[in-house]
Amino acid sequence: MTTKETADTIRGMARRATAKNVNDDGQMQTANFEVAPGVWRENVEIAQPYGFAGHADEDGAEYLLIAVGGDQGDLIALPLGNPSQRMGKLPAKQVGIYNAGGDRLMLRPDGTIEIAAGTALNVKIGGVTFVVSAEGVDIQGGKVTHNGKNIGFDHEHKDVTPGPALTGPPA
Repeated sequence: MTTKETADTIRGMARRATAKNVNDDGQMQTANFEVAPGVWRENVEIAQPYGFAGHADEDGAEYLLIAVGGDQGDLIALPLGNPSQRMGKLPAKQVGIYNAGGDRLMLRPDGTIEIAAGTALNVKIGGVTFVVSAEGVDIQGGKVTHNGKNIGFDHEHKDVTPGPALTGPPA
């Protein structure tokens, strides 16, 4: 192997590339990458950390391609990001999860968790659904209590007086 061939092999072990034709339908997410002018690698696996998943837009999402064992025919893609959609200007020690629609989850260094949703925040646990939207708060299923007292739709009151008078607290 010549010095140039060795240098080309080493240079080809890691490279930056932009994804095209991202496919998230199978067991693993894959995409096609142009690794050199006119040279394409198809169905390259995109590695994602356990517990996190994303399907990046194809308008500039960049990946680091690694040639496993130096074999440029056996590539794996490590997601880097999409500079056009990056959430920036975070203070030190803050973590953010975001999408292209502007939704975000911020873990602030003071212990605050902030969630910003474009349309609604849905929390589902068992048979209970809690939805916060521009229209208000909606709770379906389960019961609603405050300091151990039922304040849901089926709660009762003590000391009920007919007419416009106020009732006592919930029973």
